[in-house]
Amino acid sequence: PEQNKTEVRLAGAELVEVDGTLADAAARAREIARETGAFLASTFAEPYRVEGKKSAWLECFDQLDGLPGTVVTSVGGGVAAVACAKAVEEVRALGWFDGEPPVIHGVQPELCAPIVRAFETGAATADAWEGEPATIAAGLRVPAPSEADLVLKAVRESGGSMVAVSDQAIVDAVRDLASSDGILVCPEGATTLAALPRLGGLRGPVVLYNTGAAGKYLGAFDAMIGR
Repeated sequence: PEQNKTEVRLAGAELVEVDGTLADAAARAREIARETGAFLASTFAEPYRVEGKKSAWLECFDQLDGLPGTVVTSVGGGVAAVACAKAVEEVRALGWFDGEPPVIHGVQPELCAPIVRAFETGAATADAWEGEPATIAAGLRVPAPSEADLVLKAVRESGGSMVAVSDQAIVDAVRDLASSDGILVCPEGATTLAALPRLGGLRGPVVLYNTGAAGKYLGAFDAMIGR
């Protein structure tokens, strides 16, 4: 999204644009790191993002005063799902929270769902998604998630599933939350509500993990609503 590029420029960083998908941009980032000795901060290339998202799960458990029964989270690179599983394992090992670990359900958009396809076929990892991922959820345009095996392991061991939802269902979920709860979520977070009707029989408490606000997507939403 153009808004993301503007944020980079405002921060005074050098913005390198690459033709292609997020996978192509990640490949270029690895090249730059090798060529210059720069620190590679891409997803799963360093530990801090998993640990950072783990802290969000610790806050969630603290507010619930226990473990949720079910977690529904969007999956792009899959950090949130992996971090959730890690947080659950560690707090149970420490004796901070008792009870069954939550079932983890991951959600991807139908227009870019490599991990859903791997889950449905029983594969241990995901093959690259063909074509350009055109989903409105820019953060989920990850055609070749590098650590899909970790996501699949976390979801399967929890007894959960991976499901895909349409872009129209995502926009409908954004509108639903905005009109009923006054919460304007990003399309990535809205995938969790869009998937909920397909996940019947959920054990509570149920946590839908929203990853951001809708401000960066107003133009895209407007275009879809107009259609």
